[in-house]
Amino acid sequence: MEFSEWTKNRRKLNNLDELKKDIIEQFKEKNVLNEKIVVMASGGKDSSTAIALAEDLNLKIDALIHFYHKWSWDVSKKMVEKISQRYNIPVIYYDITNELLKRIKGAKGSSICRICKNIMKDKAVDIAKERDIRIIMTGDSALEKVSGAVMNYLREVYGEVVYNKMELTPVPQKYSKGKDKEILFFRPLIRLSYEDVLNLMKYYNIEIEKAHEVGDKFGFWREGCCLQYADEDVKLSEDLFNELYKYNKIVTEVAKKYNFRASIKLPSKKIIVVPRKEEYVRLIKKSLRDLYEN
Repeated sequence: MEFSEWTKNRRKLNNLDELKKDIIEQFKEKNVLNEKIVVMASGGKDSSTAIALAEDLNLKIDALIHFYHKWSWDVSKKMVEKISQRYNIPVIYYDITNELLKRIKGAKGSSICRICKNIMKDKAVDIAKERDIRIIMTGDSALEKVSGAVMNYLREVYGEVVYNKMELTPVPQKYSKGKDKEILFFRPLIRLSYEDVLNLMKYYNIEIEKAHEVGDKFGFWREGCCLQYADEDVKLSEDLFNELYKYNKIVTEVAKKYNFRASIKLPSKKIIVVPRKEEYVRLIKKSLRDLYEN
C-alpha cells in the first residue's frame, strides 16, 4: 500500500511495508518487542486503525483503555466494544467525570480538549504502571500537535529529525522515570496524513459509526465529544456541559437522520452544519425550537 505524496515528502515514508519495518526496528532497538502494550482507545478511526496495524505486526496488546465521562457519546463505547471483540482484547473502562469537574475550575472553553487529554494521559500512565507495562499506544497522526514535540525530542537525541524513529518515543518526557523505566508512547500513525489514515482504515476493513458532529479539525471531521463546542471565552461548568450535551444530542440525531454533520456552540447557540446548506440549518433550528423558546 503506497502512501500519499505528503507523507512521502514530509515524513520520508513511502508505503505500509516500510512503516511496518520501521516500527519493528524501533521496538527491537529499544528491546521491547515482546513487552505488553496498553492502548488509549477512543472508538474513533485513528485509534481503531492503530490497533489494527499493531495486530498486523503481532505486537502484544494487553488491554484497551476507554476513557469516558457522563457527556460522552454512546457510539464511542460501541465502537470500542466492536474493535475489542474483533481482536479479542479486553477493555478497561475509566470514568473521568469527577476529575474533569475538578480540573475545569476557573478554565475557559478554549482549554477543554487540553484538560481532557491531560487527564486521560495521566490516568493511562497510572494504569500502565499498575499493570507493569511501559508502552502506551495512541492513535495520534501527523495532524496532532504532539508531532512537533516528537520532532524536537529527535533533534535533541540525534541532532536532526530521524523520521523512521518517530513512532516509539518517551514523549511527553515528564512521564520518564529513568532510562530503564521510562514510559514509551507508541504512535504508529504519527507520520501519516489524514488521507493515509483513511486509506489504511479501509485496508484493514475498519468501519466506524459516526456521531455526525462537526469535529475539532474542520475538513478532517475527527469527532470527539460535545464539550468541545463550548465557546472559547465562556467559563466552563457542569451546567454548561449539561446544556452542551442536551443541545448537541438533538442536532446530531437530526444530522444522522439526513446524513450531514451538525454541532451547536454554547452559550452563543451558533449552529455549524457540513455541508453548509440552508436546508440543513433550517432542519436544526426546527429541531431546537422548543429548547430555544424555553
